[in-house]
Amino acid sequence: MRQQAPIPTTASRLLRRSIAAGVVAACLGLAANAAAQSDANLVDVYEQAKESDPVLRQAEARYQAAQEALPQARAGLLPQLSGSAGYTWTSEETEYQRNAPDSDQDYTTLQYGLELRQPLFRWSTYKRLDQADASVAQAAANFAAAEQDLMIRVSERYFGVLSAEYQLRVARSRETAIERQLEQARQRFEVGLIARTSVEEAKARYDLARADVIAAENQVASSRQALRELTGMPMGELANIVDNVPLDRPEPNSAEAWSETAQEQNWQLTAARRAAEAAMANIGVQRGGHYPTLDLVGSYGVNERSDGQFSTGTGTVETGTVDTTQAQVGVQLNVPIFSGGATSSQVRQAQYEYTGSREQLEEVNRSVQRRTADAFRGVESSILRAEALEQALVSTRAALEAVEAGYEVGTRTIVDVLDAQNARFQAERDYQQALYDYLLNTLRLKLAAGTLSPEDLRAVSQKLSQ
Repeated sequence: MRQQAPIPTTASRLLRRSIAAGVVAACLGLAANAAAQSDANLVDVYEQAKESDPVLRQAEARYQAAQEALPQARAGLLPQLSGSAGYTWTSEETEYQRNAPDSDQDYTTLQYGLELRQPLFRWSTYKRLDQADASVAQAAANFAAAEQDLMIRVSERYFGVLSAEYQLRVARSRETAIERQLEQARQRFEVGLIARTSVEEAKARYDLARADVIAAENQVASSRQALRELTGMPMGELANIVDNVPLDRPEPNSAEAWSETAQEQNWQLTAARRAAEAAMANIGVQRGGHYPTLDLVGSYGVNERSDGQFSTGTGTVETGTVDTTQAQVGVQLNVPIFSGGATSSQVRQAQYEYTGSREQLEEVNRSVQRRTADAFRGVESSILRAEALEQALVSTRAALEAVEAGYEVGTRTIVDVLDAQNARFQAERDYQQALYDYLLNTLRLKLAAGTLSPEDLRAVSQKLSQ
């Protein structure tokens, strides 16, 4: 590399102060923005999303609808009371073939009654009640999973906003620092200390930095809109990560232990198990079509025949009113004999559906195990990455100071300074993102295990500035 001539002492001091001021101002700007007072923390945003998120509202409505299966199934075991009524007008004409005179008769009839039926044995109804229990439990598990899913969606979009805003602050700080470098390069070029290529290089870097700012501004707007999609309203400033956030290992610090917890508590896995139970009960429901049913039946009826006229060739006779009351109690046995093979087909269909639900349960089980292991590794790797990037911050800071010193004495070029500055800002950005990833991965691990709760969001919020 071609070495430049040493910079005169006065210019050297001015350059050193200018570069130092630019970098310090950029870093102070990042720190000041990160520590700014916030209007909402993670719990606040979650509570707002609970009230307006349409996905959660759909899950709640489906759960409430599924609960109605229980009283519907239970109704099949309870007495059934029905009433009936009828009114008829009758006109009869009778013609005799022999010597008897023809006759005409007109009258009205009012009939009404009640029937009470109490099922004594209905196999399908018993199994339908088991099926309803499993279906309601499945819906409850799905609703619980939807609540946990909302916590994760809120957290991801919350930290998405924080990440985008931090990226914007870094981009603006980088733009400011490069702008200062460009101005210094122009000044040095004017006095003949550097070649024009150095100015053009600084100008190119500045243009790229400006483009990065524009892209970052768009990302901030997009991420805030994504958060608004959940909350239904724009949010103010969000609480950011405090300095020196503790990087705690998972407790227990064992992937196998978390996997066992997921087997017992993961809501998606629980819902799949209940779906299989409901499918098994449905086989019994369909088999009930082969079995007899036995009911206790009681009825009470009244038949009122009004005044009528009976006419013959010899005259007309008033028949008067006739009232008939009837009460019956008994048992009724119905035995299915042949239904064209429909019942057997329905049983086979239910068996196939049960087989499918068992395979779906296995699919969900494997998915939960994979996601739990991935989440555990994610927490571990984000901790290690954050620790490594924390050291990288120190290294890039020292490297920048060394490059600046070399630039002052002519052993480094402006390109070297710009590269060192870029590495410094990149380390800042990556370190902050690693902290966001760590907090998100801790929540994802608890989601996979099925233990995620609002208390976990509060624990994360305590690591955010208020």
